[in-house]
Amino acid sequence: MNEKKPMTDIHKTSRTPISIAFSPDTDDAFMVHAMRAGLIGCGPYDFTYTAADIQYLNEQARLGRYDVTAISIAAYPGIADEYLLMPIGASIGDDFGPALIVRQDSPLRDATELRGKRIAVPGRQTSAFFAARGLIGDFIDVPMGFLEISGAVERGEVDAGVLIHELQLDCEQRGFRKLGDLGKLWHAAKGLPLPLGANAIRRSLGPQAIHEITQLMRESIDFGLANRAATLGEALKESKAHLDLSLGDKYISMYVNERSLAMRPDVREAMAELFSIGAAAGLCPAVDLATALYD
Repeated sequence: MNEKKPMTDIHKTSRTPISIAFSPDTDDAFMVHAMRAGLIGCGPYDFTYTAADIQYLNEQARLGRYDVTAISIAAYPGIADEYLLMPIGASIGDDFGPALIVRQDSPLRDATELRGKRIAVPGRQTSAFFAARGLIGDFIDVPMGFLEISGAVERGEVDAGVLIHELQLDCEQRGFRKLGDLGKLWHAAKGLPLPLGANAIRRSLGPQAIHEITQLMRESIDFGLANRAATLGEALKESKAHLDLSLGDKYISMYVNERSLAMRPDVREAMAELFSIGAAAGLCPAVDLATALYD
């Protein structure tokens, strides 16, 4: 890991514009809040921010639209030529993750029964989809916006759905039956955490800017964790899941922690496994992690 250097002492006569895109779920909003609110210095950079659905960001990353962007980790192989994976800001499922849900009256009783079924997924470039393919096998994927999945399951348009972000937390309270948790199933099968989301940064920014922006984003996460209650309150305003403070705090504990500050060896191993699943299924090109990660 690069040695941390103070950014607030950097002075330049002109500022470099940098576009940052993030998903408006609670953990992403939490991690960038200090930067957006001017609670930490921004060094020589003029940051602009865009919040958008993660599948949209995956698609825009393929077009190289943003300098720094949140992505599903599974989307990275398709943008590896243009972007590096950042070591900070990842969302990692430690024996927990997206929920596999069905209607209460569904005849399905176990995740093993989902092979060949119609399953709503939050996009074909998402880590949730890759993990589901690796764990379930072949099924008929029905991509849609993550906020639309619950409704599709409720109306019987699909046999099951994969809920991501905050929606995974209270699916049973909202009237669904949970067949399984992809993070738990992944850990049972692989003995590894489930890598879900990460930040990618444009390679062409150059080593100095990549180092400095990574450092600033790390400082933003540190600030959020040190000022948890206030940061959570602001992050919940971004979320479309309308969590209360208790569920919001639980979600932050799950996805903003020490794993958000470094890519540990078990996460790297899990990413390689996820990429292997995608490549074997023809969902993504092969990628060399040795050239993918900025350390």
